[in-house]
Amino acid sequence: MSYEDELRRLQTIITADGSTTEQRNAAREARNKLIDNSIEEAFKRFQDRTAEFNALMGRLRGVIDKIAANQLSGIVDTLNGVVGDIQKAAGGKQTGQG
Repeated sequence: MSYEDELRRLQTIITADGSTTEQRNAAREARNKLIDNSIEEAFKRFQDRTAEFNALMGRLRGVIDKIAANQLSGIVDTLNGVVGDIQKAAGGKQTGQG
């Protein structure tokens, strides 16, 4: 059952005229736990993707540093700007030249 389906099912129990107080309370508790778990899972996915993004940025920074060693400053300045913008947008720490 999907998250949305389960949430709807629990909400139906909470609002149904025929539900007892105990059923409503149990459904509220289950709904709150479902929401909390969903938020935790989304945050974990966000953290994992941020770590992947930062690793990719580190690799890109390595390429830029190798290009810079060959005095290709025009290209390096452009790439540095792109990397800086990406890092800023992601809220990450800016490193290297720029």
